[in-house]
Amino acid sequence: MQEKKPVIILIGPQGSGKGTQGKMLAKNLGVSYLETGQLLRDEIATGSKEGEYIASFVNNGNLVPAETAIALMAKKIKESVDATGGVVIDGFPRSLEQAKGFPKDVVSTHVLFFDILNKESIKRLSARRVCPKDKNVYNLISKPAKRDEVCDECGAKLIQREDDTPSAIQQRLDVYSKETKPLLDYYKKQGILIHIDGTPSIEEVKKAVWKIFA
Repeated sequence: MQEKKPVIILIGPQGSGKGTQGKMLAKNLGVSYLETGQLLRDEIATGSKEGEYIASFVNNGNLVPAETAIALMAKKIKESVDATGGVVIDGFPRSLEQAKGFPKDVVSTHVLFFDILNKESIKRLSARRVCPKDKNVYNLISKPAKRDEVCDECGAKLIQREDDTPSAIQQRLDVYSKETKPLLDYYKKQGILIHIDGTPSIEEVKKAVWKIFA
């Protein structure tokens, strides 16, 4: 019988590195990777009424209403597990209400909590830049483009996302503290919560993460 692959949830403040680590981990394990934020931004980019509704929350650093996030993510999670047997999920659930909306037929195996200080989060996100064409992510501090704020692959001018301004970042951190941290107790009681220090270098954090699944 084929070994069942993991269903991994990533929790942590903005800028904790969970996205970077999640993508590498998913590739290493041969499972799907879902980033809630990107799925929401893709919907915003369509210009639909639903996208405009989502933008009114995301661009101000607020959580998208639970029913909207649940409807989007429940479908994507089940599709991903069916496709590759497992999934790494970045950005869902972000509240206890969302956690209760997690697909009942998909069992979470690990919850990785990436922990960093607020001041480090603001520093990292304020320096983040993205390519508007191919969505590649850079950082002026830790992962700069080879040429001054120009995408290495397509040459497009990099931009700063609306939700990466200092005021929006602080708002998101406030929301995270209020809504997301209670999830830690929720998953700790289930015995699947694993604490990871997100402060060290990308390579050091990667070693700590991959050791869990070695």
